[in-house]
Amino acid sequence: MKQLSLFFLSLFIQQVLIAQSIALHGEVKDMLKHPVENADVILRDVQQKMITYTATDSLGKFTLKAPDGIYILEVYHLAYQKLTKNIQLVDSSPQPLGLILLSAEESLSEVMISAQKPLLEKKLDRLVINVENRSAFAGNNLFELLKNTPGIYTATDDQLQMLGKSGIRVMLNGRLQYLATNEISDFLKNIAADEIIKIELITTPPANFEAEGNAGYINIVTKKIRKKGRELKTALNGYQGKYSRIMSRTGFQYQDEQLRTDISYSYGKINSFEAIKQYNVFSNNGIIQHYRSFNQENRRTYYHTIRNQIDWQINKKSVLSFALRTMIKEEERPAENENFQLGEEDNIFHNIQSSTFEERAYINYGTDIFYEYTLDSLKKKMMLSGSYAGFSTNNQQRFSNHYFNEHEPLTQEQLRSDFKNKSEIMAFKVDFYLPFKKTTWETGLKYAQTKTNNSFLFENFDYLQWQINPNLNNDFLYREQNAALYISMQKNMAKRWKLKLGLRGEYTSTKGDSPNLDQLTTYRYFNLFSTFYLQYEVNNQYQMNLSYARRINRPDYSSLNPFITYQSPLFSNQGNPLLRPEFTHSLEWNHTLKNRYVITPFYNYTQAYYSEYPYQVEATQETRYTFGNLGSHQNAGVQAILPFKINKQINWQHSLLGLYQQYVIAYDSIQEKPAGVFWRYQSSFSVELNKNLNMEISGYYESKSIQAFYEADDHADVSIGMNYSFWKEKANLSLGVSDIFYTNRAKAEINYPNQSLGFYRRNDTRLFKIGFTYKFGKNTVKDKKSLDSASAEEQERW
Repeated sequence: MKQLSLFFLSLFIQQVLIAQSIALHGEVKDMLKHPVENADVILRDVQQKMITYTATDSLGKFTLKAPDGIYILEVYHLAYQKLTKNIQLVDSSPQPLGLILLSAEESLSEVMISAQKPLLEKKLDRLVINVENRSAFAGNNLFELLKNTPGIYTATDDQLQMLGKSGIRVMLNGRLQYLATNEISDFLKNIAADEIIKIELITTPPANFEAEGNAGYINIVTKKIRKKGRELKTALNGYQGKYSRIMSRTGFQYQDEQLRTDISYSYGKINSFEAIKQYNVFSNNGIIQHYRSFNQENRRTYYHTIRNQIDWQINKKSVLSFALRTMIKEEERPAENENFQLGEEDNIFHNIQSSTFEERAYINYGTDIFYEYTLDSLKKKMMLSGSYAGFSTNNQQRFSNHYFNEHEPLTQEQLRSDFKNKSEIMAFKVDFYLPFKKTTWETGLKYAQTKTNNSFLFENFDYLQWQINPNLNNDFLYREQNAALYISMQKNMAKRWKLKLGLRGEYTSTKGDSPNLDQLTTYRYFNLFSTFYLQYEVNNQYQMNLSYARRINRPDYSSLNPFITYQSPLFSNQGNPLLRPEFTHSLEWNHTLKNRYVITPFYNYTQAYYSEYPYQVEATQETRYTFGNLGSHQNAGVQAILPFKINKQINWQHSLLGLYQQYVIAYDSIQEKPAGVFWRYQSSFSVELNKNLNMEISGYYESKSIQAFYEADDHADVSIGMNYSFWKEKANLSLGVSDIFYTNRAKAEINYPNQSLGFYRRNDTRLFKIGFTYKFGKNTVKDKKSLDSASAEEQERW
């Protein structure tokens, strides 16, 4: 790290000493002298080659830098007519452009031609990756797109990570989604990748974001129609692997002068499988026990999702938004499981054959209301939001176990379980966005209350009737309150420096009650979370960003639940109500070259690190997975994003992540310091064959890695796809194959004192895909205002 720091320090000094560029300042407003925010400002040379690019801030102001010369200045905004102006830069002093006025846009044709943003945009607190028209993923799902996005990679159980950190939170169009960590991948797989315009990676979120989530946020921005009018869009995607699946979506958008509505309905029928091989080796007082398990689970999933948002422009200063969402998901999971107990010479002397049938029903619903009031002409704003959300889960399992022993006759048992969960979240937020001439302030507060009731019924079939098992039955009641207050300040210092500081305070009170176990757990804590950002633009070709943030990662509510659930007679799961949050310090030093190449050295340190770990229940000889705060964890590494444009039709993108991982584990009698090096390479090669036809080959390779006790094996994925648009670009046909070589699988080994175990898992990842999309109506509706649910943080943890 010292050598790396010296390298970037020398690069910094070298760039400071090169010839200075000329600063070009301007201000963009409409004909009523209102600032135009997020207008694209592009500077081109006389050959129409783009030299640099920026966007206006909340006050309509912008700054560009370029050397002496004659240029063409272009200003775009989808609600206004394009403006083009010839300018000449002749000396090293700042060049004021003054006020630029834009007229209302009546036609979208000019905007559709040229306003193309660069692949990468490094902003003060986030990295923006423009991924529109990635053909390999047209008709594919958002989760597959994210796996092949620079800066993101997958870990055990399809969990997404950034810069070596877990605990990612996902936003869709600026709104946080409301699923637990283990449900995020399912949610993303139900969204079509060809709906995505850009992905924002926020690895050190500012103070106005929730402090929850160690890895930060991924904000997914989808396509929208623009001005007044209506549009109906329908899509149908089919997949074929070992089993088939089908997904469909219909969406309607309407916009007039004051009212905008957006409603969509999605349906999916997914057939898939999961095959797992597991082994366990225990050593107890010189006696070694071997276990093997083979599990084949077929899955049938049906889901319905309805989303609706209405935005009402009450007057020029006030906007009222109302959103409803409902997701219904049903699953059937029949499975066959075979367990063996082996002797020292691998001879089988005990065998358990199990048949299970699991039915899951899940409902997620919520209502959000959002009000925004503009205080003055500088776009100072007050935002109020309230949220109510509910979750309901019903999970039923039936077991049939057959026991074979070489010295005993065949025995058989039947069991069943019924798990029910009902949860409610109520929250309120107030935020103030206060831009002044030289400084922008943000402040706000939030209060949220969570209630969840869980019941677990376990029964054995004895004496020709079902009998309740009092040792496994349980109820668990959980209550949580969270109050937060934040303040942040952003300031442009000198000509090329930007500074942003933030501080957030959060008070949390929790109570977990398990009456059957006579166990009451309470926990109260207050924490401060600081953020720091410093940006220096050396010239129009090179920019540096330094950022720091302290974050918290609270356990999922299911991880706190003390219920015991079974996969088979030898494998079970149990939550831990004594589990505590973990805290992470993140430091990043970002370097952006030519608005394309990004190199980021980083360091993360996590305290009170928690993870899943297994242990042996001696009374039943089963392996039980639970959670615990195991110690500390740190990462130090470098991430590089290197996109190359070979010519107008061919692009070749590379990204490389390398990091050193170290854990300090001190749990019960275990004292270990596992460490290792992890790296990931991702590449995509895209070709535009003509205006309507393009194709892409993409893939990634991940080396071996560690996660506390887990040592995960390497894996890879190669995908290919093509995309064809026709009928005046209203129709779109996509074809593709994912995981061509069937190398995307999970394999891990876990080693403890006196115990070692591991698993090998395969899923239905090699899929042939075909998709068709058609749009009815005119592309005339403007961007919608996204609102952020007041209870987003709490809902994220289900």
